[in-house]
Amino acid sequence: MIGQTLGRYHILEQLGQGGAGIVYRAEDPRLGRSVAIKVLQEHALRDERARSRFRQEARSLSRLLHPNIATLFDFDSHQGCDFIVLEYVAGETLAQILSHGPVPESRARAIAVEVAEALQFAHEEGIVHRDLKPGNIILTPRGRAKVLDFGLARLLQDDDRADTPTESGAASHSETGWLLGTFPYMAPEQVTGSVVDPRTDIYALGAVLYEMVSGSRPYLGGDIARLLYQIVHEKPKPLCAVAPGATAHLERIVMQCLAKDPGLRFPTAAQLAAALREHESSAVSVSESKAGLEASLHQGLPSADRIRAIAVLPLENRSGDPEQEFFVDGMTDALIADLAQIGALRVISRTSSMRFKGSRQSLPEIARELRVDAVVEGSVLRSGNRVRITAELVHAISDSTLWAKSYDSDIDDILSLQREVARAIAEGVRAKVTPEEEKRFLSHSPVNPTAHVAYLRGRYCWNRWETRSLRESIGFFQQALEIDPGYSLAWAGLADAYNVLGNTNALPPAEAYTKAREAAQRGLALDESIPELHASLAYIYRHYDWDWPAAEREFLRALQLNPGYATARSWYARFLSGVGRHGEAVEQALRSLEADPLSLIIHTVVGDTLFYSRRYAESVLYYRKSLEMDSTFGPGHTDLARSLDLLGKPQEALQEFLQVVPLTEGKMQASAGLATLLLRAGRREEAALMMEEVMGFVGGPRFVSPYSVASYFAVANDAARALDWLERAYAERDGALVWIKVHPRLDSLRQEPRFRDLLVKTKLE
Repeated sequence: MIGQTLGRYHILEQLGQGGAGIVYRAEDPRLGRSVAIKVLQEHALRDERARSRFRQEARSLSRLLHPNIATLFDFDSHQGCDFIVLEYVAGETLAQILSHGPVPESRARAIAVEVAEALQFAHEEGIVHRDLKPGNIILTPRGRAKVLDFGLARLLQDDDRADTPTESGAASHSETGWLLGTFPYMAPEQVTGSVVDPRTDIYALGAVLYEMVSGSRPYLGGDIARLLYQIVHEKPKPLCAVAPGATAHLERIVMQCLAKDPGLRFPTAAQLAAALREHESSAVSVSESKAGLEASLHQGLPSADRIRAIAVLPLENRSGDPEQEFFVDGMTDALIADLAQIGALRVISRTSSMRFKGSRQSLPEIARELRVDAVVEGSVLRSGNRVRITAELVHAISDSTLWAKSYDSDIDDILSLQREVARAIAEGVRAKVTPEEEKRFLSHSPVNPTAHVAYLRGRYCWNRWETRSLRESIGFFQQALEIDPGYSLAWAGLADAYNVLGNTNALPPAEAYTKAREAAQRGLALDESIPELHASLAYIYRHYDWDWPAAEREFLRALQLNPGYATARSWYARFLSGVGRHGEAVEQALRSLEADPLSLIIHTVVGDTLFYSRRYAESVLYYRKSLEMDSTFGPGHTDLARSLDLLGKPQEALQEFLQVVPLTEGKMQASAGLATLLLRAGRREEAALMMEEVMGFVGGPRFVSPYSVASYFAVANDAARALDWLERAYAERDGALVWIKVHPRLDSLRQEPRFRDLLVKTKLE
């Protein structure tokens, strides 16, 4: 098939061949990227009913968007040939690497951790791989493990004989559809036709890990029947017997994965990953650690050693005064921020945690939704100038308390109290704290209680992310600074407020970003260690100065000070997207979502990074997810409309955008974005009239983004007017100009000399 066209894809080279079919690298001319095409073996799908089922279930697999999972993009048929379109991943399969011999234990652990994280993500989505093997794991040139073919074994099974063993037990799914998996890595329950669940994948990963370290598979067999018998009835040779350099610690892990009884394996891939991250001296012999093996079979028991991710739930207001909610929420925020500075601990961000305020869900349910190992809950009691914090660390699976304590302090020493609680929690989960992180925990200074209360009121308003509340927050931050001009956190709050007002066009860019810069610089002069100040300054460098190296430097400093700062990481993702570093952008956006999994705005950030990398169909999934959580979320509707438009669905896009367009006396509020969609939907006269109305606002009290007007004229193929407005956007420092290099709606202008000049002037080329 080399050189032929399959659907719209041009076949370039063969990558491999397996039981399911042949894999090729192909070019997608529409998006200008390489993809992997798996051409299914003839009659893999017997009829249109089977194809319809496959197509429906492939949609579920396409939602597996994770850095360690190769994405499934599409399923199609062309002239009777069925094929799957997958993410093309450059690199070598683990099978190719192992053909040269085993790998060092440290490398094997690192690969297995990334595979386990991929499995955990898929399992939480209800998908079991069923055919994990070295040939389905690719190592990229940067060393990242990517898992291929999630769920395809089940999709390719025979409808009538799914999961049914043959009489001889010797058939593979590639031959008949009866047994699902590749023999040497199949779990006993696959061989016997019993129920398959996530622990089946854990068995397969154990077999892969055994082979990585020893260079030999757990069971060799003389023929297929003998091999399947061994899998069901015999124990493999101890790992240390076939790999003398392997540690006893790793042997315990591998043997637990390979347990015949699924109940004796690690209950989840997350727990397996946590165990793999632990280190034990290779000097410990197998006999000395036999007792440890018995103990490790009870992974359901609570242990602080296995806690790698936590969530701080909204603290309870015990004062009896509803007016103190802002103070209690502020204490929750501070505790999250302090814990998030520990790089070894994944801490769920404020937005996601606050969604459980007043929730009656059980702690295990909340932990599952947030994908954490433990939760912190507690209360705050403020009486005059005294504050008491009670905190409890709860193991998620068992719902049992691991640690609980109360702390008292005067309000003027509140920062010290917050950090003391955070440090105690870190010790409770045995998180590794670096010397720099320890220094930040120890560094504190007394705070003026009145100024701190004003600051907490300001953050309470700022967290609503509405223009009115943002303006209110500025008043509170200024009040705090009038009381204590040396209060650096209040300067950070002020910078954040002006940045958001500038980005949403609620204030002219020159005014908003100038004030934000002054606040950020004054705060940093007082305390260089506050990550919010670095992130705010990076925001200004990006949106107003177009100083890309300075912006990246400040974003990275903010994330160095607080690796769990999801907002800063999402801003950094958008920065990377705007400068065209799309792969990095998507990865950073997904990491920010991992820290804040229920954040509406971060779901749209992931969608945006996919949109600007021209992966429109994938972006739709994240925009829709934000709307599933809140159907009134405006950015979810408008960004979804943009992707639908680029997917060739202008009518659907227009209807989506209209969901959030304000009406005045029954008339739609005019905007350049709406006019652009009207134009794309063929309603040219309405679009032109609306743009006349929009341009009538220019120079008035309502700010009009010149960039948005330019986008309209670019879509209308009026290059001269589009370029005039882009030059105006440059002159007025319109923050939206950061997207000029990557926005698809400007594609018609890219060969224009004036457009090239703008790229140079904005330092993007």
